[in-house]
Amino acid sequence: MSTPKGTRCRKIKLEADASIFVYSSDDQLIMQTRRNVATEDDVLSPSFKIAVPLQPNEAIELAGELLCAASSQLDRLRNKFKK
Repeated sequence: MSTPKGTRCRKIKLEADASIFVYSSDDQLIMQTRRNVATEDDVLSPSFKIAVPLQPNEAIELAGELLCAASSQLDRLRNKFKK
């Protein structure tokens, strides 16, 4: 899939077979999640692509939730290794 003209695409690689793409322009914001598993690697694991349009306030709420969750996990890891 090519990126539509005037749209920015940011790919965030997750695991070996998953990525999140954020498409943004002056008019829209779309978050797309993709997972691609080759049938010869695992016939039972599904591949998928799903896109969700986001309003600016929804994107900020999602970003805030991810920051809080990541911060809590990092704090626990720091405390674990300090001991």
